Amino acid sequence: MALTTWVFACVGVVLLALGLLVAVVLPYGAWDAMTLGVWSRLIGEHWPTFHFHYAQASLYQRPLFYELQGFVWYLFGFHVVLGRLLSYMFGLVLVASIAVLASRTAQPYRNLGMALAVLLLLTVSYFEMYLAAGLTDVPVAAMIALTAALFVVPRLGRARLPLVALAAGLAMVTKPSALPSLVGLGAAVLIGSRSGLRQRAYACGALAAGVALSLIYDYSQALYTHMTLIHFIKLDSGSGFYGSLADQMRRGVLLDGSWLGSDLRVLLWFGFAYALVRIVGVRHTLAVAIALPVAAAWSWLGPHLAAGHGVRVGILGTGTNTEEIATLVLVGSILFALGSPDEAVPDRLRLARLMIWAFPTLVSWGRYAVFDNRLLAPAWPPLILLVTWTLLPAFAGARRRSGWLIAVPAGAVLALALYAAYNINGLGPSGWRQLRAGGISALSNADAMRGIALGGDFANELNALAPQIGKKDTIISYDGRLKFYYLDQVAVQMPLSCEQTHGYDIFVLLEDDEVRALWPRQTDPTFWNRCTNPTWTKVDERPGAYAIFLAGTPKPTAGGCDVSPPDQGLAIEFGRFRTATDANTALQHIVATGFSEAKVEQLGCALYRIVETGVPSKAVGESIVAEAKSAGLTVKLVGG
Repeated sequence: MALTTWVFACVGVVLLALGLLVAVVLPYGAWDAMTLGVWSRLIGEHWPTFHFHYAQASLYQRPLFYELQGFVWYLFGFHVVLGRLLSYMFGLVLVASIAVLASRTAQPYRNLGMALAVLLLLTVSYFEMYLAAGLTDVPVAAMIALTAALFVVPRLGRARLPLVALAAGLAMVTKPSALPSLVGLGAAVLIGSRSGLRQRAYACGALAAGVALSLIYDYSQALYTHMTLIHFIKLDSGSGFYGSLADQMRRGVLLDGSWLGSDLRVLLWFGFAYALVRIVGVRHTLAVAIALPVAAAWSWLGPHLAAGHGVRVGILGTGTNTEEIATLVLVGSILFALGSPDEAVPDRLRLARLMIWAFPTLVSWGRYAVFDNRLLAPAWPPLILLVTWTLLPAFAGARRRSGWLIAVPAGAVLALALYAAYNINGLGPSGWRQLRAGGISALSNADAMRGIALGGDFANELNALAPQIGKKDTIISYDGRLKFYYLDQVAVQMPLSCEQTHGYDIFVLLEDDEVRALWPRQTDPTFWNRCTNPTWTKVDERPGAYAIFLAGTPKPTAGGCDVSPPDQGLAIEFGRFRTATDANTALQHIVATGFSEAKVEQLGCALYRIVETGVPSKAVGESIVAEAKSAGLTVKLVGG
């Protein structure tokens, strides 16, 4: 068992090291990390001010991470890597707090329980994806887990209750979704024997005091934003676009059950079923015999019903064949729990506390935020502990039969954890291939790393915009991510007429499906080509993604507008032009001079050239250049 614990710990360290590497070399890639991170940038520029015209109430709800990030940027300057590292540190707090909570296991299995809990947390798809993403989901889970861990950390003495209050208050100002989890945690602490009720009540009082202090902050910001306190905390949860989206997706997501990722679906449902059966008084072995087939059957049936396929033959469907095999092996190894020693079996009180802790968050998420599994983050601590403590008897039972049998569940867990590494930052196999392709030297290539993190469209949008924008130029765009890079130069809005773009130097039009559904006429670039005040010139476009227009004279740059790269062979170039009209006018004179094979070739959205291709050799090319110069033309030999 010591070897298993050591291997689990080493794999956990490797996965966290990979997460740290990604945090250092890649910039933010999530849309919300950039649009919400604008607040941090403004704070960094204007510390200690944190009220800005740009900031919405949704930002004032969650000041802990974004104000800390802004303060770090105020001290050391704007470097995205510092924000990524701050986000990563919250992930480490969550890992450490989960380990402390999982240590509340019988002594022979304490270290294994800690290592198993950490490895299961690292297998959660959404934890790996958002470990250093600059969002508040991992931080809120970290602060909730820290609050719970402070209840059980030994030797805190009189500092325990103030620390619990502080951690609970910080959890609330990390994200309002902490409230249901803190309510569940308080209720879970209260239940138990009458002998310790007074101490538990004091602990719950400290937790409630921390929540109350955070509500004072919320109330002050509600007054500032002219809202009621309840409206400020909820911010129209369950209504509007996201309310409709939740209503549309609720049935499918709840039936699917892969709330922690598909690899943990069966284990999560086994934990639920086992806990419920044990709580009502069923003994351990019978609970395993009931919960395992129920969990396996529902993990097979639920996704099919969620997809609208009805009942049909299928497998667990976790991803690759190796992952499916590892999941099936792990499910089968739960049968070892039938022979588990009593000290490894979680008691009914512990299971009841975990279910009570998780229940309010599950209800709130299922009602308001079911459209995104990452928003279940406040329930990660109790759910990971539930999976850990209901799986631990399988390890203990395997070891009881033979020391080597523990390799069966251990190998399956390790396989799933290693496959979870693909989810770090949402890279996937293709993202990791891109990171490895350039070798170590490419990790310092900012443009390459930005392309991997942001994806092709937004990275190209920034690259095309960079040579066109000056320090005093202003941009109008519905793309709020641009403000993260250009701050006060960007007005985030969707213009609906030519007049609304007046006074801006650059217009970036988003062409994605969401914008197209809202404003179908304005999403068509030809709509803006007809503007006369101002007159817009398209300098770059990726159809279906974006188009960039300039009101002034564009700086010609190669590429853009899906123009294919020019032929790399030898050619005679007669000049470059910003418009096709200018190029065609010049072409007429060149053809009249005798160069009948000359033609106009587009190099980019605002870049054309007149060229004669097919030059067979450098000597021939030089003779053509000499002939053209004798005719008074400006030419050069290119390519080859």
